[in-house]
Amino acid sequence: MPKFSTNPKKFVISCRVTPKEMQVLQVKAQESGISITMLLRKSLDLLEQSKRTQVRA
Repeated sequence: MPKFSTNPKKFVISCRVTPKEMQVLQVKAQESGISITMLLRKSLDLLEQSKRTQVRA
């Protein structure tokens, strides 16, 4: 049976990283207990929060 999501993603982004960058991503994701994809999404959220905080200051 196909797997359906309640919130399907509409875009796929690919990029190239160095072996060292990939290692950092893997370690950070493993430490956090999440996937690299989720780690990157959370990083974007943190950047947005940081921007909002800087604008208020």
